[in-house]
Amino acid sequence: MDQMEENEDLHEARLRYFETYPFPLFSHIDLRVSDADGVRPFYDALMALFGTEPTTPRVVRYGYTRRYGSIRADFFNIFSDPDARPTATRIAFAAPSTAFVDEVSGVVRRHGGKNIEGPQYFEQHHPTFYAVFFEDPLGNRFEVCHHRMDK
Repeated sequence: MDQMEENEDLHEARLRYFETYPFPLFSHIDLRVSDADGVRPFYDALMALFGTEPTTPRVVRYGYTRRYGSIRADFFNIFSDPDARPTATRIAFAAPSTAFVDEVSGVVRRHGGKNIEGPQYFEQHHPTFYAVFFEDPLGNRFEVCHHRMDK
């Protein structure tokens, strides 16, 4: 099944959502890591799945963004900070389908991800909640999830 087909019935709801909220909830995420160069292959592989392109580094070590026509948005920036340490904070990315979550899981495994749980359904969160939880090679926590809160 095509990744978008799984959510095709949400098309009208999404249009209404973007009419109500014409801007994203978040502008950007700035992640500070102790070895930005060491984890770059991990993030290059992971963020490529989300259709990102490299940002123009100004104050960040490197970063990723999506392009919506001429507009760039959804910035995910990596800062190099030798004193940075992972915390219990987890960043969760939305997935368009369960197949996408499976694909992310494979990339994470091949590129040094740690403490990987899933991909699987986590019904304690929601009956349709399908996710993979993982840490980057430095121990920063992430998840990629697909769920249908309308069900």
